[in-house]
Amino acid sequence: MIPCFDVKSRLRYWADSASYIPDLSTVVFLDTDLPFRTHGAQTGRLPDVGFSEADIESLLLQISSFDSNNWENSVGVGEREGRVFVNFIRRRHYGFTHGIGRSGDIAAIQPKASGSSLICRLTNQLLLDWLRKSGSPSTSACFLVPMATGMSLTLCLLAMKRRRPRRANFVLWSRIDQKSCFKCMLAAGLIPIPIELVTDTSNDQLCSNLDALEIALKNPAKYLLDHWPDAAQAYNVDDKSIENSTSDDIVLHAITKLCIKYGVSHLINNAYGVQSPRCMRMIESAGKLIIEHNLNTSNSSNQPVDLLYVQSTDKNLMVPVGGAVIGGFSTDLVDFVAKLYPGRASGSPTLDAFATLLYLGNKGWNDLIQRQSICFKRLHNGLKQLSEKFNLKLLDTSSNPISLALSLENLLPKTITIQKFGKNNMIEDNQKREIFRQLTQIGANLFTQGCSGVSSTSIRPYINAASSIGQNEYEIDVFIKKLDKILQYFQYYIINNYNIDLMNTVTTMTTIKDDDDDNDNDEIDQDNDVLSKESFKLNSRFI
Repeated sequence: MIPCFDVKSRLRYWADSASYIPDLSTVVFLDTDLPFRTHGAQTGRLPDVGFSEADIESLLLQISSFDSNNWENSVGVGEREGRVFVNFIRRRHYGFTHGIGRSGDIAAIQPKASGSSLICRLTNQLLLDWLRKSGSPSTSACFLVPMATGMSLTLCLLAMKRRRPRRANFVLWSRIDQKSCFKCMLAAGLIPIPIELVTDTSNDQLCSNLDALEIALKNPAKYLLDHWPDAAQAYNVDDKSIENSTSDDIVLHAITKLCIKYGVSHLINNAYGVQSPRCMRMIESAGKLIIEHNLNTSNSSNQPVDLLYVQSTDKNLMVPVGGAVIGGFSTDLVDFVAKLYPGRASGSPTLDAFATLLYLGNKGWNDLIQRQSICFKRLHNGLKQLSEKFNLKLLDTSSNPISLALSLENLLPKTITIQKFGKNNMIEDNQKREIFRQLTQIGANLFTQGCSGVSSTSIRPYINAASSIGQNEYEIDVFIKKLDKILQYFQYYIINNYNIDLMNTVTTMTTIKDDDDDNDNDEIDQDNDVLSKESFKLNSRFI
């Protein structure tokens, strides 16, 4: 036990013995003027009730006073002494200027920065408790890395590659056309093998193609040649090793079983999934499979299967962009990833997450989750009403608790005549998609099958709307109201400016009028920039 009884002397002890930063389970704060006075904080858990901003600031200032750059009469003769030239920048960071980690390990303790090291350790333990209470209690370790989700995925891929016996070259990827997801594999020097999504037979959702995934697992090089010959020509396809499969939420359990069957590492992009109890429960289920498998193979020559999942701090904790939490079900694996990070790192994302977790506490976090669920239902009801008004379709994506999609297929007539260039051009349903210019490039790679916001297999235009954490009901109401007006103006503009002759239309035109009951000075009606007809100049995609 440390021979001191108040916060300041205890922190001074850590500063004098910089190699000693204890787990929170050994820390007992007895200064009742500071927020660390609850049993939860003493044991590395989120407090039941969040702390005030004043308490958090007081704690940060006291802890930062034990970094060497904040000592009174300090004399520094090293090349890096945590000096800050501009005072307001120093105040902005509460005096934490040394960052986190050391040259060989992002989680290592800094002799010159006991306070920064303590904040880093506290934050990682609070984040672990946060992940466990959000739905994945089997998570064994996690750490915050000061990079956004894309680069954090790259770090995980590099770590997983090094742990493979043959240094795998391929990544099996359930294809979604999102640049960060794709480029993180390229940055790791790996060869992506896109597995096209398929539409669920029972609803409108896209999900992973398990049959195609298993074929690719058996022979990734052959699958690449058969399905992506243009891309395969640029790679050495003789190496049959496999690195990893990123997955969607819908068939996560089944994909994990395939990874275990073929001995493949599994990386989950859980960017905004911590706010979804359903997503976290699915990760927990996958983690239990991995834990059970690794226990059964611990005494054999078979290599354990790695599983990591990555979540963004800005999407889940509402802090500035710049951090991600890497979690896993093996402490050795998570430590391996942390040690792979080169050099020290910025401590700003750690400080943001630490303060936010203390401010929220268990009650604050649970309140946010409940409010997100309420807003999602309100958004669903609002889009459902619009779909009925404009004869559109709200897509059935019941497994997605955050995002919704409204199909725009019937926004224009099924058969239209465009009199734009002096003659009639008939456009039938099966030709309508060809009007839209197809995007065929993601990053530096060309796709011959086209790409879109989600997948080239999508057969309808749609608008996406999400109800994420921190949203309130007022935002939903404003969005629905403005979208209603936009859809009306869109129909009005297309028909009146392009002389569209309606034939066999299923679209119901509505008269544009403002029947708001709000006052004239209502912010909702200050929408000149959004709703003016001038702003709806026809995009070249429609002609």
